[in-house]
Amino acid sequence: MDAIESTKIQVPDGELYAEVVGSGPPIVLLHAGYLGVGMWDEQLELAEDHQLIRYEARSHGRSSTATCDHHPYQDLLAVLDHFQLETASLVGNSMGGATSLTFALEHPDRVERMVLFGPGAPPVEFQDPFVLEHHRAQEVAKQAMDADGYVEALLQLAVDGPHREPDQVDPEIRRRCRDMAMTTIMNHHTATGGLLELDVRSRLEQIAAPTALVVGELESTDLHRIAGEAARRMPNAELLEFAGCGHMTNMEDPQRANDLIRRHLAG
Repeated sequence: MDAIESTKIQVPDGELYAEVVGSGPPIVLLHAGYLGVGMWDEQLELAEDHQLIRYEARSHGRSSTATCDHHPYQDLLAVLDHFQLETASLVGNSMGGATSLTFALEHPDRVERMVLFGPGAPPVEFQDPFVLEHHRAQEVAKQAMDADGYVEALLQLAVDGPHREPDQVDPEIRRRCRDMAMTTIMNHHTATGGLLELDVRSRLEQIAAPTALVVGELESTDLHRIAGEAARRMPNAELLEFAGCGHMTNMEDPQRANDLIRRHLAG
């Protein structure tokens, strides 16, 4: 594999950390909330026949701390423009999936195809008692300025999920997610700008890009519901379930994820 090149991309009021490797049809990888480009390490083998671009959203990882409210899909546009890409395929997880759906709605001419793992479709309404319980635990830890408690609640929510105990999850995946989340919290706890959302959910029928929607078998009921609704309403979408996986499907079953990405992007 070619060497990974890193760069900084200018956006209003800041910059994004980005990496690029490989050549061929471009794929942009969009990470989950609190994580960073490292969640896509298992997908780097796709650089054998694609140009891979992965970047960290504002207030994440090595990117700038947000000091003003912003639309993540506009930052994605800046990424494509920086690399002079007229179009690209998008592969996203969770928050990255929500950004991808929003971008495909606002800039349909710039998107080839999408593979989205456990995506949100803004505005996301959480109903699962397990999810709500862990959101409350995160808020308690936040008020107590307990970074370790906050990250542990996040890991139980977004890595373990409602059907597994922490010791039932690959410890290396858990460690990597913890390290990325802790970096984000330590680097960006002073952020004064937040994410702005568009109403994507009411307009799912307008997203025409061929899309594979993936949900882990061990996911929360909220993510199953959101992905199922998107698959029913988007005109060119298919829904797949990864057995034995939680929210971090591309990390837990990378070979199946990579095979799916290659197959779907090849049409």
